Parts: sequence; C-alpha cells; structure tokens
Amino acid sequence: MYELKETSGHGMRETGVIYEVMESTVEPELRTPPGPGIDRGANAAKFIESLKIRPHFHPVVDLFSASVLGFEVLSRGVPPMTMPRDMFDEAKRLGVTWELEMACRVSAFREISAMPDEFRSHLYFINVSPDVFNDPRLVERFTLSRLKDFGVDPRQLVIEITEEKLFDCFVQFGSLVAHYTNQGFKIALDDFGAGYSGLINLVASTPHYLKLDMAIVREVHKHDYKQKLVKAITALASSVNARLIAEGVECMEELEVLIRHGVRYVQGYIFGRPEPAPYVLSEAWKKTLRSVVEKYDVTTVDMDERVAGMVIRPITIAKDTMCCRDLDLMIKKRTDLDHVIIIDHGNVVGLITRQAFYAETGGAFGYQLFQKKPIEVICKRNPLIVDDRMTVTMMAKLAMGRMQDDLYDPVLVVDAQGAFLGTVTVKQLVTKSVELEVRSAMGVNPLTNLPGNNVIHRWIQDALTSTEYTIIYADLDQFKGYNDTYGFLMGDEMLRFTAETIATWLEKLPVRGRLGHIGGDDFVIVLKGILEEEHLTALCRSYDEQKLVLFKNNDISRGYIEAADRLGNMVRMALVTMSMAVIDSCRGWNDPHPALFSEVAASLKKKVKRITAESCKSAYLCERRLHA
Repeated sequence: MYELKETSGHGMRETGVIYEVMESTVEPELRTPPGPGIDRGANAAKFIESLKIRPHFHPVVDLFSASVLGFEVLSRGVPPMTMPRDMFDEAKRLGVTWELEMACRVSAFREISAMPDEFRSHLYFINVSPDVFNDPRLVERFTLSRLKDFGVDPRQLVIEITEEKLFDCFVQFGSLVAHYTNQGFKIALDDFGAGYSGLINLVASTPHYLKLDMAIVREVHKHDYKQKLVKAITALASSVNARLIAEGVECMEELEVLIRHGVRYVQGYIFGRPEPAPYVLSEAWKKTLRSVVEKYDVTTVDMDERVAGMVIRPITIAKDTMCCRDLDLMIKKRTDLDHVIIIDHGNVVGLITRQAFYAETGGAFGYQLFQKKPIEVICKRNPLIVDDRMTVTMMAKLAMGRMQDDLYDPVLVVDAQGAFLGTVTVKQLVTKSVELEVRSAMGVNPLTNLPGNNVIHRWIQDALTSTEYTIIYADLDQFKGYNDTYGFLMGDEMLRFTAETIATWLEKLPVRGRLGHIGGDDFVIVLKGILEEEHLTALCRSYDEQKLVLFKNNDISRGYIEAADRLGNMVRMALVTMSMAVIDSCRGWNDPHPALFSEVAASLKKKVKRITAESCKSAYLCERRLHA
C-alpha cells in the first residue's frame, strides 16, 4: 500500500523526538492539580493542545534482506512548531517538557495500536533521553499491564537511549536496562561514536542495537578515516552481539560503502522522509539493494550453491483455520514436527516453532488462556525470509545475525514473486556450510587464500551465461628475476601484494567482480558486466605506484634490478609489472567455450607483454576482433 520513494535530496537530517510509554490516555500530571500547580497544568494542557501532535514513521532498512526492520517514531506539530526541536525548545521554556513527552507517547501508541496487520510485527524505536530514562516515574509507568491497555507488545519496542548528556551512575543505568530487557523490551544506543560516553554506555547496557552517528555516515565515501572507523565499529558491534544501524544515509555512494564494510541496517532520506503512515520498500528498491549486496558478497564458495537446492516443504496452515488447542494435538501426534508456517493465499503470515509454542502456552494458565485462540495470536510475524536465489553463504550470515531468541528458527524461502516455497533448518545450514568450507579449502590457494582453478572455472561458466561479462587474465612480468634476487619470502609477499591490490580495486568498481589465483603469478578476474577502460588504467597506475614499497631504494632510482636470466647470465631487468589480457561480451562471441578464451588470452598476453617490456609500466590489452 505504501512504498518508499526514490529521492536524491540532501535535506536536513532528522532530529528524534523524545517519547516514553504512557500510563493511561490522560496522565495524572496533565490533569489540573489543586493549589499552586494550577497555572502550570493549565499552561501545559493549552500548549500541548495547540500543537495537535501527530506521529511520523521513518523506516530502518535491512539491506541484506531488502526489507524494513522497523520504524523510528518521530513527532510533528502544526505551524509554527512543526518540527520536534521547535516544540521541545518551547516546552523547556514553559517548563512542561515532561508533559509534552507524555502527549507525544499518547499519540504514538494510539497510532501503533491501530496499525494494520502487516505493520504490527515490525519494531518501533522510541527515543528516551538519559533524564527521562533515570526518572522514577518512567519505571512506574513503563509496565506490561499499561502497554496491554494499548494493545502494544513490548517485544515490538526498542528503547532508544540518546546521548544528550552523561549518565551520573552507570550501576543504576545498568540496573534500569536489565529491568526493561527482562520485560521483553529491546535497547538501542543512539548517536554511537559521537556522544558523551558511548563505550561506557555500551558496557553498562549491552544493547541490542547501536545507531551509528550520522556525522560519521555523512560523505563516508569521501573520507578514508571514516571508512576505517565504520569498519572498526562494525566489528565491535558484532563482537558484543549488537546490531549496527547507520543513520542519515542520503546517497548511493554512502550506501555502497556501508554495505562493503558489513553494515546491514541503515536509516536515511535516501529511502524517503518520515511519513504519517509507515511504508515499505518498493520493488525497484528491493531489486537495487539485492544487486548491490550481491556485488559485495565476496564469497569464495561455488556460486552455484543457491538456497533453492536446500528447501524442504514443511506443514503449512491457512490463516484463520486452526486454534492453539488443535495445533497442540497436532504437535503431540507428530514427534518429528519442528515447525509450521501460516500462510494466506501463498504469502507468509508467520512462523510457529515447537519450542516457541510451548514457551508461550506453558505455565499454570498458559494453555487455558490460549487454547481457543487462533494460532496467529502467538506466531512470529517477522521471521527471516530470503529469496531462493540467495547464496548459502549469505543466508548463513543473515541467520547467524538474528537475535538470540530467533537464532535457531528455520529460515523461510520464497521465489522471485514472494510466494512461499519452503524452509531451511539451522541443522541443514550448518551441514551445508561445513561442506562448502571443506570444498572451498580444497580449492583455495594457500598463499593468497584466493579460489583456485576449479572455482575459477565455475565462475567463468557462470559468467558466460550472462548477457554482459568481462574476463581478465593477469600475470606478472619479470617476477622470476625478482624472486631470485630478493628471495622467495619477498616473492611470496609480491604475490600477496598483487592479490590485495586487485581485491581493493574490485571493491570500488561499479560492476561485481571476483578474483582467483590460478597459481604462480597468474590471476583471473571475472566480472558480471562490461568494464570501462578507465578502470583498467587506474589499476595499472595504482599497482605501479604501490609496488615500490617492495623494492630497494637503489633499484627504484635505477629503474631496474640485476638478476640472472635462464642461461645464468647477469642482466638488467625492469621492475615487476602486471600484464592483463581482457576479454568481454562486446566482441560478438557466439556460444564461446572456456578453452577458446584461454587460447585468445594467451595470444593477447604475448602482445601486452611486449608493451610492458618497452614501457616498463603495467598495461592491458582488450580483444578487439569479432568472433562468429
């Protein structure tokens, strides 16, 4: 019903408004108290009524699954106080900040409770400042019973703690966090990396989510130090079992850098602005995200290993056709029944596992409470769902990145149209991952850890089925002389340097590519797309500039090394260069065979080596002949 708009604007970044959970529709503080507080209460009610507060929703996008994880809830007023900052600045001046926050949460929870079914399973991020988080009134009102009055499940809520100021007591802070998480709420630290005490808060709160400050995200593609910081924070978040969310993403360049460094969740105007109603990714955005993520999925396993080959069809139950009592009887009769899927006209509604079912319906009164209710009431409405074309390696990353409660749930698989196909259990996933790991290890070059002949051959065959591809055969010139003069340890270092230089270059290309190591000084690059010659020129220039760290100063100044040729004579040899033979789909190939490519590449390499010998610089040569 709602879709994300593809926008390219670089407007103002969103400022979160503070919310808490309310006690009731009308809080005691908003009722006019007797005595000295009458003026303050009247002023608060009058001011808040004039704002006509409306909640807005801004999506947090899961890049790897091309879906919406949840929404940050933000507030809007009416002119002249439309934006949160204006409202809260005036509230602070009037001394009614607490009352305004309560009014915001009333509006927010009313809206969430009225959401259609497709949005009830999403997470909702609720911002809370340190002052509010420490306030005893919040503990009194942030309870399961009062949330129940609104029909809101605490498992939907993420308390997003802002870093406006330093916490006075981290022991108390940790106790408060434990209090809320024990009730099912999740915790997020906002503005991580730029706040007052990010690392200390991290230790004290053990949050489920870290929201990377937008100052780090802004123009991250232009600053190497920011990229290093993102990489380090991504690793830190993973090590403490937290999910990193990058805020303030506004352009594709920022998005691609974040994906390349392993950031899975993002939020920003690139997908659209906050809206009064929540909205999901358009099909165009889903396609774009899948292609970008696939581009940076630098796996070394056989790319023919897709999820589709592992799918098993489980028991499916149509929506509104079974109650919990009947499911209980079914599970008891079928000892092998691990999970069931609820579907509606071929689309997934939810997942119920045996363990989760009895955890929900167990206890002294659990069965009596749920036995007559439809199973949709207790199903997991937001399970991990992947496309059947996804690689096993990528699916494993997604599965292992889930929250602890969902870690061992099966993964649901759908086709390109979103129709349910089946599931893959964690046991299947582990077994297949071990198989692929063994197979990959057998085909990996031990020096560079790059795939070898068998995997490269499959890559080439896979590329030949595409409408556009580029295959590059690269090797080093004068490598034997370098190896003999500097020693085999430095020779190995030269090969590793070559692999790292090409891999770094591949990451920055507009088309997806893979690098393999045939052996010795021979490498193969396979790209799904046509490569512009300017990119090849850039690789040659980069290689020649960076290789100098592996040579002695006197050899660099002379421009050559002295080494023995094959006859044992001492000769002058140019510094090591790289020669590349480039073949792509633009040359009119008609049903090409890999052996033909090898023959053409060998011919090209002889020609390009003559060029490098004359220029003493790395070079490439593209196949220009048409082939019938």
